[in-house]
Amino acid sequence: MNSPIAVAYVFHGQDEPTLRERLAAFCRDYSSDLNTDMNVARLDGRSLRLADIETSAATLPFLAETRLVLIDNLTESPAIKTLLEEIKALIPRLPGWSRVVFIETNLQNQPQESQNEGRRKVSRRTAIKQLVDTIEHDPRGKVFAFEPPNNTARWVQDRAQKHGVAIDPTAAAQLANRIGENFVLADIELQKLAAYTNWARPIMVEDVDALTPYTPEANIFNMVDALGKRDGKVALNLLRQLIEEGDEPLRIFGMIIRQYRLLLQMREQLDEGSSVRQAGQTLGMKDYPAQKIGEQAKQYTLSQLDRVYHLLLETDMSIKTGQQDPAIALEMLVARLAR
Repeated sequence: MNSPIAVAYVFHGQDEPTLRERLAAFCRDYSSDLNTDMNVARLDGRSLRLADIETSAATLPFLAETRLVLIDNLTESPAIKTLLEEIKALIPRLPGWSRVVFIETNLQNQPQESQNEGRRKVSRRTAIKQLVDTIEHDPRGKVFAFEPPNNTARWVQDRAQKHGVAIDPTAAAQLANRIGENFVLADIELQKLAAYTNWARPIMVEDVDALTPYTPEANIFNMVDALGKRDGKVALNLLRQLIEEGDEPLRIFGMIIRQYRLLLQMREQLDEGSSVRQAGQTLGMKDYPAQKIGEQAKQYTLSQLDRVYHLLLETDMSIKTGQQDPAIALEMLVARLAR
């Protein structure tokens, strides 16, 4: 029953727009309409059992040569450790007409994620590495990885071309700086900008300024760096600058939470013996931001970061219960963190 061609695949990576394009092209080789084709099964990995995969793959294709089984985000399953072991044994049993595709997406770090959500994504990335290793080392497996580009501005220019519009290099750099590494959002912004220019001219810096809001990531990073050095004066000045430039205090607070969540995750990885580069890969970060986060994390101990989280929780409660104005609450938070 074994076939000499691949029957098990993994599509994964943070460059989700490119991933979805390549996945769509892959699926078109086997089906003209995924929604109506009876030879296509789409399974939710969060509630999946091994029997679901095996049954779907073993079903004989109807008036076709192949049966396509698409599995979304298997690594979100509570039983992922058991499933990974079972899948390793399953692949040799898959019939030659099957194409079982594991699709791992939604791994982008978000500005206002909770600490638990951040840790869940770290666990997912570890599970994805194990899944990739299993498929990669099987002669009937194949892996497609879509990693973040080294040059985000260049990626923006390439994606603009795919949407049928040119973008000025300076505008591409501007958009890259404002979006950071959220490639799904960057792609949405490009489509919006293309429509704004009516595909009749290149996207310019003025267009990005008009449609894509400024994000305070850079100053947030500098502010947290100042806090790590206990330089409260610089940190407070940066906070006030962000607010004066029109950034919402609650959005700034969300970015502070995200930054400290990354610091906590990095510190945990370093304490377990990982290098900064290895920790960055586990956290889904490119080398440069991982290096900067690593430098900041070394200024803290885990107990200090736990204290920070208690302060963040207290600030969150004081804002949500109306005890403090958000801007004043942030100034008090910065003062306490700089002690």
